[in-house]
Amino acid sequence: MKNLILFLFICPLVGFSQIRNHNRIFNDSIVYKDFNQGFIDAELFYDGTTDYLVGFVSLPTYYIPAVISFMCDPKDYRLTKQINPNNDYLYSNKDYYNGFKYGAKKKKKRRLVQGATSSLGAVSLLLILALSAFN
Repeated sequence: MKNLILFLFICPLVGFSQIRNHNRIFNDSIVYKDFNQGFIDAELFYDGTTDYLVGFVSLPTYYIPAVISFMCDPKDYRLTKQINPNNDYLYSNKDYYNGFKYGAKKKKKRRLVQGATSSLGAVSLLLILALSAFN
C-alpha cells in the first residue's frame, strides 16, 4: 500500500518534465531556438537598475509608482544595449524580439519586487534598531 501511494505521488512529478509558463514551452527544439535565445539574452543584458530604484524609493507613496511600473511592459528604447552581441536580431527576428521582450518583462517585475521588499526590510530594520536603542 505504501508503495502504491508513493508511486501515485511521484508519478505526476516526473511525468511533466517540461516547463510551461504563460503557454510558452522552453525546450531545445529548433522551433523555439530564437525565442529561447532572446529570453536568455534578456536575462543577461537587460538593465533593471532603474526598476530596482523605482521599487526602492516608492515606499513613501505606498508603492503606487512601483505598481504602475509593474503593470507596464518595458519600453523598446530600453531593450537595445551595446553589450548585447545579438542586438542586430532584436528588430529583424520576430521570435528573438518576443523572447527578449518576455524576458525583459520578467526581469523588470522581479527587480521591482526586489526593490520594494528591500526598502520595506530597511525600514523595518531601522524601526527595530530604534526601538532597541530606547530600551
